[in-house]
Amino acid sequence: MMDTRSGFIDAARHGLSAFALAPLNIDPGLNQIQVPGGSLQLECYTADGVEKIVLCTIVIEATSVVESSVLVWPAAGYDLPVLWCNLTRVPQVMTVAIVDVLPVMDPVLWPERAMAAVEGVRALRTHALARLGETVVDPAVMLPSRALYALSPYHLCVDLTDAGLSRLTTVVDDYLRAYHALWQQASRLADPLERDHSVRRGRAIRALMKANDPGFPFMVKVFGEETTRRIFDAVF
Repeated sequence: MMDTRSGFIDAARHGLSAFALAPLNIDPGLNQIQVPGGSLQLECYTADGVEKIVLCTIVIEATSVVESSVLVWPAAGYDLPVLWCNLTRVPQVMTVAIVDVLPVMDPVLWPERAMAAVEGVRALRTHALARLGETVVDPAVMLPSRALYALSPYHLCVDLTDAGLSRLTTVVDDYLRAYHALWQQASRLADPLERDHSVRRGRAIRALMKANDPGFPFMVKVFGEETTRRIFDAVF
C-alpha cells in the first residue's frame, strides 16, 4: 500500500523530474516543521515557463489527517494551465483524491486556447476511473470549497478505499505525463489581451484557493497563525 505520508509525493516527484527542476528558495524554516500535534514537509521548485512547483505534506495528529498536495503554478503570461493533485486521508473515514488541470484562459472567451489545455483531461478522467475501478467509493465528491469554481469541467474528485491508494500512483503519473506534453508546447502569450487575461485569471485562481482552503483553521491550531500564513504564502 502506498504510504500516504510520502508515497503520493514520491510518485509526483518522479513524474516531475522530466521538467528539469531547479530548487526555489522559500521562507527559511518552512521546508520541514515538526511540532506537538503535527508536521509539515514542503519543497518548492521552478522550471522554464513555471513560476513555482510545490510538493507539500501536512499531518494534523488530532484529527489523523494527512494531506499531500502537488501544485504547478505557470509563469505569468504563459499559455499553460495550473496542475493540482491532492490527497487527503482520514483513516477509516475518507480518502479523497483531487486531480485536475485548471485553465488560465477562459473557456468561453477563448475556447480554442482553453480547450487545448483541458480537453485532454476528459480522457484522463475516464481512464482514471477505469484504473481505480471498484476502489472508488464515491466517483463525484463535492469539493467543500469555493476553489471548485476554478476547476475544469472534467476534474477528478473521488473517495477511495485503501486499495485505491496504490492505483492512484499511476493515475497521477498519467496526468503528469499529459501536463508535461502541455509544458513542452507552452510559450508566452504574444497577444496583450490574452496575456493580461491569463495573468489576471492565474492570480485570481491562486487567491481563490488560498482564501478558501478548509485546512487553514486546523493548521492554525497546530502551527499557529503566523506560521500557517507563511506556509500559505509559500504554497500559493
